[in-house]
Amino acid sequence: MAASAPQTRLAAMAAAVLCCVALGACADVDDRPAEWSYIHAAIIKPNCTSSNCHTDISKAAGISFDDRLEGYQHLAGVPCGQPARDLVVANQPEASKLMYLVLGQEVRVMPPDVPLAEAEIDLIERWILEGAPCNP
Repeated sequence: MAASAPQTRLAAMAAAVLCCVALGACADVDDRPAEWSYIHAAIIKPNCTSSNCHTDISKAAGISFDDRLEGYQHLAGVPCGQPARDLVVANQPEASKLMYLVLGQEVRVMPPDVPLAEAEIDLIERWILEGAPCNP
């Protein structure tokens, strides 16, 4: 018995959806922006200030991430708009102390309460590889 046109279309649509889901599950693409404004809002501020370490009140190691531009200056060693060269070295994650801290390759892992997920670390690394720009 041959399938009707609606059944054939439905089967084709189901196959297409399954194919897309399978491809999406296999793809290891992080399409989040590798921009300081996003990294600060989505990763740094919620993880580094929530443990009460790098806030305007506590300023562990003299660093606060409450303010996005001030946080950039603490990491980059320069004001927003200039090439990073301190805890973050533009285009050089292997020379950036921030990478060693979030990977736990220093004395202790940052943040100390709950280490960052691999996807977050990868996004920070991509941001550094792209020059660690500060988008005001």
